[in-house]
Amino acid sequence: MNTSRSQRWRERRALWATDSLVINPNAYSVDIIDHAAARAFVAEHHYLPSYPAAQVAVGLFGRHAVLEGVAVFAVPATDAVITRHTGFADPAKGCVLARLILLDSVPQNGESFFCARAFRLLRQERPSIEAVVSYSDPEAGHIGRVYAALSGAHRGISRPRIVLRAGDRTISDRTLSKIRLGERGMDGAIAQIVDLGLPGPGLRERPATWIRRLQAEGLLTRHRTAGLFTYCFELTRSARRNGRTLPRLAYPKILPAARSQPHALAPST
Repeated sequence: MNTSRSQRWRERRALWATDSLVINPNAYSVDIIDHAAARAFVAEHHYLPSYPAAQVAVGLFGRHAVLEGVAVFAVPATDAVITRHTGFADPAKGCVLARLILLDSVPQNGESFFCARAFRLLRQERPSIEAVVSYSDPEAGHIGRVYAALSGAHRGISRPRIVLRAGDRTISDRTLSKIRLGERGMDGAIAQIVDLGLPGPGLRERPATWIRRLQAEGLLTRHRTAGLFTYCFELTRSARRNGRTLPRLAYPKILPAARSQPHALAPST
């Protein structure tokens, strides 16, 4: 669906900005928030309600200091996400914008207002981070218009991949990795899946074996996703220098399914 209105979310339902006017900067503030508040907001409103391996969470506050938006900067699924799309050899110099959500009460262009300020706060909190990678999911109707408005470098489209789903809920790769490898945070990752209504591990059942059993029983199913539009925000001069040799493609205008020509593929992420 093509529209000039900004897409929003509330209680995990796709909506559109109700205000045709642009945002009034004097009516909103942006600040660092604790992960508990960000986690609760994402769980209530975002179409991907799981909380990522967050580093910094930023909130958008409207009238009466009500939280109306959240941006979560997180550790990527693999270091290659950062090194491939930023040009930095050290993956600690980058992060991913894993969640970005504004309620429908936020006026038009609220995302660009919010993100620009969230990037500044990210740099203040984590000065070592010089670039941010983000994805737009065409299955959710996103092509990255907000990222284009912020002059993010469009790197291309990732290759389609296979994910596991419980019903219509995708289980993040990071959640599965914690369980399969027995990493720190495994208990919380298991709880996320159990909270979706799936049975927990049996007595003395290894977590990795449990995941395989859920697949065998059809409770976790494989799903082939569309490729994701990939963007990189180069926040420093050093990041911009590193990005000179990387793709900076024309911004997409329509969803891949509506294209008549094959699209360029970025390396798989």
